[in-house]
Amino acid sequence: MKTVQVVLIAALIGILALNLVVIGLVVGFDMTFLCLEFYDEVFQKTQFYGQVRQWIFNRVNAELPNGHEALPHLEKAMTEDWLRDEVLVLGGHLFKFLKGQSDQLPVIPIYKLFDRLSDYMNEVQRQNKDKIISYWFGPIPERVRFQDILSVEFFWVVRQIIRAFKWLSWGAIAVFFALAGILVMIAKGIKQSLIWIGTSMAAAGGVMLELSLGVQWILLTNDTMLQWASSFASLKFPVHAIESVMRAFVEHFLFRFNIIAGLVLVVGVTLIAFCHFDRRLTVIK
Repeated sequence: MKTVQVVLIAALIGILALNLVVIGLVVGFDMTFLCLEFYDEVFQKTQFYGQVRQWIFNRVNAELPNGHEALPHLEKAMTEDWLRDEVLVLGGHLFKFLKGQSDQLPVIPIYKLFDRLSDYMNEVQRQNKDKIISYWFGPIPERVRFQDILSVEFFWVVRQIIRAFKWLSWGAIAVFFALAGILVMIAKGIKQSLIWIGTSMAAAGGVMLELSLGVQWILLTNDTMLQWASSFASLKFPVHAIESVMRAFVEHFLFRFNIIAGLVLVVGVTLIAFCHFDRRLTVIK
C-alpha cells in the first residue's frame, strides 16, 4: 500500500509540474502576443513605425506613376506619431474581433490619410482635392478590408485558436487545484502535501527556465530569424528590420516568461523550506 501511495504521489507531482508549465506558457502568451500594448512596445523599441513609414514612401514613389509629386505632402501628413496612433486604433479593432468582442473585421481607413493630406495642400490644390488625390493615388482605394489582404477563414481560425487558448488557461488552473486536492487526500496531511506541491512548483520553474534557454538557443543564436525574415522579401521591406522585430518579440516574451518561471520556482522553494522548518523553543539558563 505504501508503495502504491509513493507511486501515485510521484505521478501527481510530475503531472502538477507539467500543468504548471502549461499555465506559465498560457500566462506568458496572454501577457505578450494577446496584448496590443506588447506589439506597440516592440514596434517602438525597434523603431518599426519609422521603418513602415519609410517603406510606404518608397512604394508610393516607385509604384505610383505620379506618386513622387505627392511625397512632399505625404511626408508632412504621415508623421510617425500619427501612423502609430492609427495602427493602435486599427489593432484595437482587430483584437476585438479576434477575442470575440466583435463579429466584424476592421477596415483600413486610408481616407483618413487623404483627408489629412488636404491640410498640407495649397489653396488651389485644396479646392480640387478629389482630383489631386485621384491623380496621385488613383489605384489606391479609400478603404481596404482585411479580408482583401488575407482570407476571412484565416482570421476566423485565429479567433477560434485564441478562444481555445482562453479555455485552456482556465482549464489548466482548474486541473491544478483538482490535482492538488487529490494530493492532499493521498498524502493525508496538509504540511506534507504543501511540500509535494512546492516540489512540483520548483520542478516546473526549472523546466520553464530550461525551455526558455532552449528557445533562446534555437531562435536567437543562429540564422533562424534571418531565414524567416527573408521570406518577406517579396514585400520589398528591409529584411534586417523584420528580423529585428522578430528577435524583439522573442526576447520580450522570454523576459516575461522567465519572470513567471522565477516566481514559480521561488514560491516552490519557499513552500518546501517553510514546511520543513520546525519551530523549537530553547530555554537559556
